[in-house]
Amino acid sequence: MLSLKLTTIAILATLTVAAPSPAPAPASTVTSITTSTEEVATKPFSFSQWVDDILNPNVVALTPEQALKAYYQSINGTTTGTGEKATELAKRAGATCETDNSKRMPVADAVYLVNTMAAAGQELVHIPIPFCSKSVCSSPSGRSSLIGQKDCNLWVEEPSEYWARAGGLIMDACTWGDKSGGKIVMPANQFITVLLYGQGY
Repeated sequence: MLSLKLTTIAILATLTVAAPSPAPAPASTVTSITTSTEEVATKPFSFSQWVDDILNPNVVALTPEQALKAYYQSINGTTTGTGEKATELAKRAGATCETDNSKRMPVADAVYLVNTMAAAGQELVHIPIPFCSKSVCSSPSGRSSLIGQKDCNLWVEEPSEYWARAGGLIMDACTWGDKSGGKIVMPANQFITVLLYGQGY
C-alpha cells in the first residue's frame, strides 16, 4: 500500500499543469471618420436661443452688445448664411428672407428690436381692426422695424415675448454678413406674420 501511494505521488509530481493562455487581443475597433470642413465649422450664433436665454430667469443672458459680438465671432472667416445655405436655413425655420438689401436692416438694429421685445416679456402687443399691419417696435433711428401683419378684420394680441421669439427665428434664418431681414408666421399664432423690415439701407 505504501508503495502504491509513493508511486501516485511521484506521478503527480511529474505532471505539468498548463496555465490557461490569455485570450487573444480583440481586433482594433478604431474607425477612421472623415468629416467635411463644413461639418466641423463653427456653428453660427443662435439668436432664437439668445431670446430663450433672455426669457429664462435661471439664465444670465448675453447683453445685446455681447450677442452682437458673439454673432460676428461665430461667422468670422465663414460664408454661413449665403446662397444655398441661406435657403436651407430659411426652409428649416419656416422663414422667408428678404434679399433686397435696401429692405434689410443692420444686424445691430435687429438685435435691438428682438431684445426690446424680449425684455417686455408678458406685456401684450395688439393690432386692432381695421389695421392690416403695424410696427410694434422701431430702432432708435426709426429706419428698422419689427412689424406685425394680419387679416384687416381680425383683432390680434400676443405677449411681447412671442414677437421676440419670431424675430429670433427670422434672424437665425435670414442673417448674413452685416444685415438681417425677412418674415415668418408667428409660431404661437398662425394669424400673425412677423417681419424684420429695414428702410433705405
